Amino acid sequence: MLNVSIKASRILAFLLTAMHAFGIGLLWSLPLAPWLKAASMPVLLASLAFYLGRDAWRSFSWSVTALSLDSECKCGLQTAKGEWLDSDLLASSFVSPYLTVLNVRPRGAHWARHVIILPDAIDPERFRQLRVLLNWKCRADDARNTNPIR
Repeated sequence: MLNVSIKASRILAFLLTAMHAFGIGLLWSLPLAPWLKAASMPVLLASLAFYLGRDAWRSFSWSVTALSLDSECKCGLQTAKGEWLDSDLLASSFVSPYLTVLNVRPRGAHWARHVIILPDAIDPERFRQLRVLLNWKCRADDARNTNPIR
């Protein structure tokens, strides 16, 4: 069983801020009424605050701060308030050396949750072990399958 603690990510915070700033710049370059542009600003800023809190800083009570993955690819998620959620790993998860996105569906839940992991949010050796386990042990036979792996 692999247990991983996930910390706040400065890289993800920077990327989210840069992309939202880019979106704001694009919005202001559009030929729209100034009042419409100004009215759209709170929506973009609220989006930035939400994703920074949930994914980059992991400060919301439902943010994922730890995970466990067993030899049968069953996943457990720990939230910031200490609650553990038994989850099924979905085949739509993405694994690369610089970014891992785990798509999981907590048992009994209708919607999937997404855990974004960048290298600065996790111990390097644990990140390597997680990627190896996901790539070699938990790989789905059919990549188009959105059902839980195994």
